[in-house]
Amino acid sequence: MKKKICFIATGGTIASRDMGSGLLPGMDAGQLLAAVPQLGEICRFEWVQLLQLDSSNLQPEHWRQIAEAILARCGIYDGFVISHGTDTMAYTGAALYYMLRNIPKPVVLTGSQLPMDQPGTDAAENLLTAFQAAASGRGGVYLAFGGHVFWGHTAKKLYTRSFRAFYSINGPEAGCVDSRTGQIVWQCREEQAGTLVPRLSLDDRVAVLKLVPGTSPELLRLLTDAGYRGIILEAFGAGGVPSDESSRSLLPMVDYAVSRGVILVCSTQCLYEGVHLERYEVGVRAMEHGVLSGGAATLEALTARLMLALGEAGEAEAAKRIFINQ
Repeated sequence: MKKKICFIATGGTIASRDMGSGLLPGMDAGQLLAAVPQLGEICRFEWVQLLQLDSSNLQPEHWRQIAEAILARCGIYDGFVISHGTDTMAYTGAALYYMLRNIPKPVVLTGSQLPMDQPGTDAAENLLTAFQAAASGRGGVYLAFGGHVFWGHTAKKLYTRSFRAFYSINGPEAGCVDSRTGQIVWQCREEQAGTLVPRLSLDDRVAVLKLVPGTSPELLRLLTDAGYRGIILEAFGAGGVPSDESSRSLLPMVDYAVSRGVILVCSTQCLYEGVHLERYEVGVRAMEHGVLSGGAATLEALTARLMLALGEAGEAEAAKRIFINQ
């Protein structure tokens, strides 16, 4: 018997129409599915119109809403497909990856660069790939786009218009579509490391401070005083944070933030190969003052991990332990 898949629609470009002042989600889940009749050859399906938003308007509370919708139906369906806007889909993919770690059913996000009803759209092909992945029985959270399937926590949008918009950062792709057969060729093993333990507590008081030459250390004080509990420093190279040899050393304000219970995590402005704070003195100094390494994780994954760690812990040291062990 064909697998039974739940389609959860949240809006995005895939569902958009030109409303006179630009594209705005206007097609519902049923209309999207009806536009791709080949889906009936892959699986049986039912749909839920959960949201109808441009993904720029999606917030962490919507991640929880999507996760809760999946958990409430996990015993009914064999897999899930989530249609989503491309602009923040990597954030939602990373969040769901950590919120639903070890989920035994496939959860697959997808979207498109052109609306479903526009000529030459990529929407139908992306939906077909997503439904194939959801019907595969391979548990985990994925993102399907442009003929490729990524793990939810490694996907990143690199292009604003190209149909090959997403790539896997510092990790292998989960699979890709064979151009001859149209079937997904899985390139790595299914992730199954334990029992699903849903994580739904999020603290969205997380900010990102992108460093540029000339960045004022006072920005870090302002973020701390504004009540942020986690701050990601998007630093230079392997993790370059201006130190005391700089006229704008960030270290005094790092001390200020840490003394007030703020968790500081160092990311990098380089796409590939991650942070290596131990390599240069500026990185070692940052670690000595309490900055954590973000390793090879994407900014989207670090954001989700930090929000979850802060949501699950009442104080900074406990949140640090959760963050490091995720």
